[in-house]
Amino acid sequence: MLAATPAGPWRSPGALQASAWTVFAGALQGHTRLPSARLASLQAYGASSTSRLHPLTRAQQQRADPPQPPSSLLPNCPFRAAVNAQTRTSALGPIPDAIAAALGVQDGALTTAAGAAVDPAPLAAKLSARIQCSARLCVDMTKYAWHTDLADVNARVLLWSPKVPTMRAGQTYDPRGKDWVSVVAMCRELFKYEKRLASFFMRAAFHDSLAVDVSQCPGPNCGGADASLVLSLEEMARPENAEDNFAELAGRAAKKIASFYDVSVADTLAVCAAVAPEVLSKGRIKILTGSGKGVLRVGRLDSVVPAPPGNLPAANTTLEQFAAFWAARGISATEATALMGSHALIDDQACFQGKGMSDYCNPATADCSNVRMFRWENHYYKDICSPTLTVRTEKPGELDPVETPIVGMTDPEIDAEARRETCKFTSKEGRTMAMNRLALMRCGLMPEPVEPEDGVTVTWTYKNCRDGAAYGINVAEQCPHAHLWFYTPNDAYLGLACQGVGTSAAAAEVRSATRAFIKSQDEWDKAFSSAYIKMVTAFALWPDADGSDRKAAYLINGGECATGLHLEAACAQGAAGPASADVRALHAATYVPPSSKLRDSCKSCSQGVCPEPKQCEQCVKQFRADRRPKTNPLVTEANCCGCATLSRSLTYNATKDANGNTYVIKTDFGVRWPDVMPFVLPPQPLPAAAACPVPERQLDTFTFDDNVAPTVTIRPAGSNPPVAPEGDISDLCPAADGTIVEVRGYPSSPFRWKPFTQTYVAPPRAQVAASYARPGTNLTVDAYEIDIFTTARNIGCPGGRPTWFLSYNGSVPGPSFRVLKGRQTLVRFNNRLTPANLSGTPFSLQFDPCEGTRSGRPITVHLHGSSSLAPYDGWAEDSTCGAETKDYYYPNWRAGFLWYHDHQLDITSENAYFGLSGMYTVHDRAAEGGCGEPWNLDALPDWDMQFKDGVLDRHCQLYYDRAGPHRNNLYGDINFVNGIPWPVATMEPRWQRFRWLVSSVSRPYKLRFVDAATGADVGGSKCHVIAGDGGIRRTPATFPAAGLFVAVAERYEVVCDFRDFNGRSLYLLNAFDDDRMKDVPFFCNSHLVMKIDVRCNGTGCLASPPPVNAIFTPLVPAQPAIDRVLSQTDINAALTLARNRQCTRTFRFGRRNGQWVINGETWHTVRIAAGDVGHNTWEVWCLETGGGWFHPIHIHLVDFYVLTRNREEAQVREYERFTPKDMVQLDPGAEVSVLVRFGAHRGEFMFHCHNLMHEDFEMMRSFHVVPTPGSRTAATALPLQAQPSIVQNLNVVYDLYDDPVYGPARPRPSAGLTPLRVPSVQTTAALSFPIDNALYRIYYPNGAPNVNPLLANAAINPWIVDICQPQRAQQVQEQQV
Repeated sequence: MLAATPAGPWRSPGALQASAWTVFAGALQGHTRLPSARLASLQAYGASSTSRLHPLTRAQQQRADPPQPPSSLLPNCPFRAAVNAQTRTSALGPIPDAIAAALGVQDGALTTAAGAAVDPAPLAAKLSARIQCSARLCVDMTKYAWHTDLADVNARVLLWSPKVPTMRAGQTYDPRGKDWVSVVAMCRELFKYEKRLASFFMRAAFHDSLAVDVSQCPGPNCGGADASLVLSLEEMARPENAEDNFAELAGRAAKKIASFYDVSVADTLAVCAAVAPEVLSKGRIKILTGSGKGVLRVGRLDSVVPAPPGNLPAANTTLEQFAAFWAARGISATEATALMGSHALIDDQACFQGKGMSDYCNPATADCSNVRMFRWENHYYKDICSPTLTVRTEKPGELDPVETPIVGMTDPEIDAEARRETCKFTSKEGRTMAMNRLALMRCGLMPEPVEPEDGVTVTWTYKNCRDGAAYGINVAEQCPHAHLWFYTPNDAYLGLACQGVGTSAAAAEVRSATRAFIKSQDEWDKAFSSAYIKMVTAFALWPDADGSDRKAAYLINGGECATGLHLEAACAQGAAGPASADVRALHAATYVPPSSKLRDSCKSCSQGVCPEPKQCEQCVKQFRADRRPKTNPLVTEANCCGCATLSRSLTYNATKDANGNTYVIKTDFGVRWPDVMPFVLPPQPLPAAAACPVPERQLDTFTFDDNVAPTVTIRPAGSNPPVAPEGDISDLCPAADGTIVEVRGYPSSPFRWKPFTQTYVAPPRAQVAASYARPGTNLTVDAYEIDIFTTARNIGCPGGRPTWFLSYNGSVPGPSFRVLKGRQTLVRFNNRLTPANLSGTPFSLQFDPCEGTRSGRPITVHLHGSSSLAPYDGWAEDSTCGAETKDYYYPNWRAGFLWYHDHQLDITSENAYFGLSGMYTVHDRAAEGGCGEPWNLDALPDWDMQFKDGVLDRHCQLYYDRAGPHRNNLYGDINFVNGIPWPVATMEPRWQRFRWLVSSVSRPYKLRFVDAATGADVGGSKCHVIAGDGGIRRTPATFPAAGLFVAVAERYEVVCDFRDFNGRSLYLLNAFDDDRMKDVPFFCNSHLVMKIDVRCNGTGCLASPPPVNAIFTPLVPAQPAIDRVLSQTDINAALTLARNRQCTRTFRFGRRNGQWVINGETWHTVRIAAGDVGHNTWEVWCLETGGGWFHPIHIHLVDFYVLTRNREEAQVREYERFTPKDMVQLDPGAEVSVLVRFGAHRGEFMFHCHNLMHEDFEMMRSFHVVPTPGSRTAATALPLQAQPSIVQNLNVVYDLYDDPVYGPARPRPSAGLTPLRVPSVQTTAALSFPIDNALYRIYYPNGAPNVNPLLANAAINPWIVDICQPQRAQQVQEQQV
């Protein structure tokens, strides 16, 4: 095939070279293997064709080369009538009188459809040009001057007029004399070349001339066909400039076809859109069969204004309004439902293949021409009928996140956009155009298209996906479905009807239709075909009825060739190469039927010179009757349905070499007559957009002073709330029980709460179920067993109504672990959330993958802050379903405040919000067998606190509306501390140690202590920050008087001196911060967290002054664990890189196409964001926000240091500077750089936004820690990576546990497992497993079997855990709940 190639600005005729024909001949040789003699003749033809290539007028051409009829013409088949015998000489040159009249030329003057005068000079030059080019295919017009209607054809194409009713062309437009088979053929080939044009032509047909502007036609700016004798696919698919608009490109393609065949654009769109399903279904569905009775009416008139308003219902109309719209146009709800199925081609699907949730095509590495948006399938109905669909009208005041703009995008972001955009094209030209547009938008030189708001939110989850089996969906294939909703609210309303929503007649009809189309592709194909014909008839602008035959309805089947052109060579030959005898006969005009009165006339029919169209039609029938059954199986009704031009699918052009041998080639162009053979210009790829500077994204910096502590207003005794809230009480507080207030679009509970009425309670302590110590070593494993089930608790609702929770061992939050550093743990999680146990609770819905052979509600557990092996890290897709169990092994290698919580893909926010989280403290107290903690912390009482917010519905159940106000964030009006709303704690007047965790879904906290009597600050003078997510700081930091900002999932440890507050009360408040808490609603009591009464408790108070061992004494710096693997040299080098913005990697957390993304991608589109992170190397990661939202970012596996904020070290808060962390808050419009040591393990791990709504909606990706050689920062590796024997020994583990879903570590059925507290062979094997296999050998090399002794050298291996006292198996205690 002569494939179209991207080309650039065309050369002027004078610049054409004879060598151009050699290129064409080479292309022919590649496809037809022509002999050298034939190539020589082609080259000679090219040389002769390129002589005297200056424009000639028609008169000059006739004088220079008078037309000579071919010698083979027979006397009984004469030329057509000389339609151009009379011409009108004007500024436009000689134009046939008939054409001039049809175009409205008067005295040489021409006006456009919009009434504007047309400059005649460009048109005159175009009409008289000797060389005409369609893209890079050119013809010498003088070679075809013997065609007596050449001037007629030339003027009709180059001066084509739209068929608008106000113009002569529209008043005389007669569709009966048009070559419809060629229009069909050209569209068919065009859509094969660029499939996206097929979907766009369908869209345009729905809107009747959508985006096709004919107001400048006729004229030089019309955009019609460039040449009158040849029309190439490349011309139609190639943009006019490097950054063309696709809608305009499609509109121009329609105008080029319309002008070449002199039909209306409206007819072109309707006819071509009827061909689109045929191409995209690979021939399965044919609306225009090419034979038989006509089905599609033609004769539509064009409109100067594209897409008249009201041509389609608004995207957010209700089902009943939708049905009424179509009924008013004579189309039933069933037919309208069939038409909507064309949204199967909607380009929002981009690279989605449709085989699995993560099955996306990468156009850079694969052929993406068959992604789902290019397949005519009934997947549309399977999608919209999924029971996971919800639709909701948005309320005024609800906040939607701003999309990350393309302008200023980083390279990875623009790569993501490029993948998505280039997947929408199958031609090189289209992809180049898409890339160029992105480049210009990125530089700010082109505005980004803005999608209008429709006021409707459609949510698509995985809940109950398999219930779709009731509607006929094959749930084994459909569940889980795509993670993105591709369609419009109209589609969603149809889907709801399919699911049984609605009782109207329209809903019932739609329900029946959608379910039928799910079950039968063929039934939808048939329904669509008939409905399409009906629709484009109803939507068209037709001539006024005047009784004339021309204005009567004319129906076509797509095979009409009323002009009587050549017989089709494809009927005789199905492949390129030496021509068959039949083809030679056809093209030599020597074919003679065996017996027919047309024997002589049929000889010349193939040349298109027969005067009577009916004669040629008879010749075609005769040829098919003679040849189809006898000589070629390719001669079928589908392939040979009439006469056609050379653009016809499977039509071949026969050419002769110097020896008279005939050859057949496949062309990518259509020609006016069979004897037209263009020559080709050298390929000129569409140029890339010129490089332009990418504007630097402006950071939203703000000044702050953490030492400024405004006094809060304490309200009179008995007031509710006791401290003035952040706003007007009447706006923030419900007037009484049963009323709801909304703040920034988020609803409150329907209750008027009174804080500080319940006593603070610490969660129960997790109890050891079994313990194991390897003889002769200090290696130990302590086992715990946690059951996950539902529980109901009274949290203070009116009337004592209970609230349902998901729980670990029945506790909310879950049991608190207190584990000694250096003791490994086995925690077995048994998922009891089976369908039977969920029945009667608010949690009865099922989720993928716990459907089919598995069941129940899935969970996975992440120990946040632990450097666990990948299979024990809580991978989001390592699901434990109901009645299943998973054993997690944790190393506990350094002291710190960790927490465990659910991490199940898509429903982490739900599972965690409903209760699945708990605290996990790794300590090092000497009195309990550890090495001792610094600064006398062993002697201080400690308080582990988990802060989160929630909101209740009128039934006292936790309210969570993922499809409504909580679709992006979840904010509640109740502040819980360890599951208690606004508790009151009693603490002794001494030094106290606090461990604080924010476990809310979205809400951050800014915590400060104030005097409950005066409102004056207390924390700034009495408290210190001593530790963060990753453990102890080097030195304490002064507690910020303005408040300690704690993002979601962040942890800080704080010590406070309460010795001066005996008998007084303090409030722990949540201070509002409009910079870092942008758009966070503060309700009536959102600023209140808990109350602390400083009193002597029942056991009495300590002596005054307290003994020395009760006082916080930070006399010498401590050594954070991270400092063992990051030297000051490393830190200084990283700071230099950060100052110079030399990030190892940059990740922008933003929003694109309604999805939360990281560098433009999601978990399912491109999961791995960094695949070359070196084992035990360090990198500088720069984390940015891509819009006006804030994001708390968590990187699994590692601890890190915050280096800069907004590219400045001074912007880093003192309490987070050199604080070991695994979380960092990205403020709105901000940037943070962090220094990360990627150890101790290899494997694939997650990083994500810990706003759990954002995480669930795909703001999560992964990084892969791989062997150090070849990684991005191999030079920063720890010394142990230079020891091959150590690396090989570590790889024994890592080669297996690199995979986060490593088979042997996967969940298993709970049935048959012996509880860990029951001594058994199973229990012993489970306990000894991590030691026997030395899973965590990098931490515990001493005494572990088969471990390289070099690992025990602390000078080489800094990950070694210090174990300061002999370790033994623990005594097993009774389980407490």
